[in-house]
Amino acid sequence: MQTLKITFPLIAILFCFQLNGQIPDSIPAPVLDFYGSGVYANQINDRAPVETKQFGQLNGIWYCTGTMPDPLGKVDKVTYTAFWAWKYILDGYGVQDFWFQGKNEFLYWNYFKRDMMLTQLRVYDTKEKIWKVAFINNNAGEVPGRMFGTFTAQEQAEGVVMDFMPRDTTNMNRIIFFDITEESFEWRVENSKDSGETWKVMSTISAKRMK
Repeated sequence: MQTLKITFPLIAILFCFQLNGQIPDSIPAPVLDFYGSGVYANQINDRAPVETKQFGQLNGIWYCTGTMPDPLGKVDKVTYTAFWAWKYILDGYGVQDFWFQGKNEFLYWNYFKRDMMLTQLRVYDTKEKIWKVAFINNNAGEVPGRMFGTFTAQEQAEGVVMDFMPRDTTNMNRIIFFDITEESFEWRVENSKDSGETWKVMSTISAKRMK
């Protein structure tokens, strides 16, 4: 694992972020390339499971402001921005999303002088009545953290809840999409050290629709 040797102040990087929550005027080219014309991106198949709309309702392009634990441990939380595009795929039976974070929007990517990109494929399994989700990103072997993996997901009282697979009951993590409207949604990562008896919020995202 590569060790980061950061010599410039963290505040200098944070100064580059758009922390005021203002939606930018332009959308990065990789995000527009992923979303395409949008002609088919917002069309669910009439025969697709109705649950497909649980993630499909997010089709479009969103601007995100998030918080997460500081990877350098110098402050409690760091704040970042990113773009998140969603669309229907597989003839309207599945959903794909694309996360784009410019190299100046988060400390790690600025250090490595590259943009971070991640995509996820989501299909609702009608037999098991659960979402099957797979993800992969473009920084394998270069930074700490998961580079690819799988989730399951279900709609629950808290929102649409994604569980990491395989599940580690001594260090459980889950992702929750909640307060979803046509113009915004909230997202958070929670961690449990006691087999799900109690949960601690680790990371958050507030998303505002751009398109």
